[in-house]
Amino acid sequence: MAKVKGSPVYRLQVVPHRPLKSALIGGAFALLVVAALIATYKYAENKASNERLTIQEAQELREQLAKATAEITDLRREQTKYQVSAEVDRQAGEDIRKKVLDLREENAALQRDIDVLRIMTSDKNKNPKGISFGVFSVDSLPDNKHQLKLVVQKLAEGDDEFTGQLRFMVVGQRDGQEVKISLHELAVTKVDSTPLSESIPLSFKFFQNIETEIVLPEGFTPIRVELSVKPDSSRNSAVVEGQLEWPEIK
Repeated sequence: MAKVKGSPVYRLQVVPHRPLKSALIGGAFALLVVAALIATYKYAENKASNERLTIQEAQELREQLAKATAEITDLRREQTKYQVSAEVDRQAGEDIRKKVLDLREENAALQRDIDVLRIMTSDKNKNPKGISFGVFSVDSLPDNKHQLKLVVQKLAEGDDEFTGQLRFMVVGQRDGQEVKISLHELAVTKVDSTPLSESIPLSFKFFQNIETEIVLPEGFTPIRVELSVKPDSSRNSAVVEGQLEWPEIK
């Protein structure tokens, strides 16, 4: 038998039309949604209320904060006081150190004067004019330079002028070896000024200041200076020699 092709056939069911039931079901679903939203809001509000501080707890926290702030202020005040005190102590210590250095220099100069006077009063006086070396100092300058000062003086009475030549050697250590360097090799030559010579000319009635800027070679540590003064006078050609310790640089 031949098959007949056509559209498929579906079964149909007859359902009674009830609009009131459908409306009740939709309303019930909406109420459930609203109830869920209200419950969620109440839960969040209750949780926030439980986590909120009470008035007493807030007051206690304020008091603790005020106490901590006052303690911090007191500690800062004490720190400032100690810092000021430490700065005063440091400045006082620095002043004392400078005074000690000055007193050492003065004491060394006085001791040298005493030695010269002792020689002058001896029977074998080879230094009749009492030539000696006074204050010797070295100060720091910018650019790794130093200001060197030395006083050459005459202790003998009289207004006669002394003339002579000073030789100034700086003795120190470099690479574990003793090295001697003439002052004129260390001196800084300034513009429009006469370079320092190896033999420094002396001409004075009472004293003469030797002052120059120097630069110490890298790796060279000065220890002392060796000085010698040779008079120009043929009547007294005795050379006056002396050694001075290298002073602490200020």
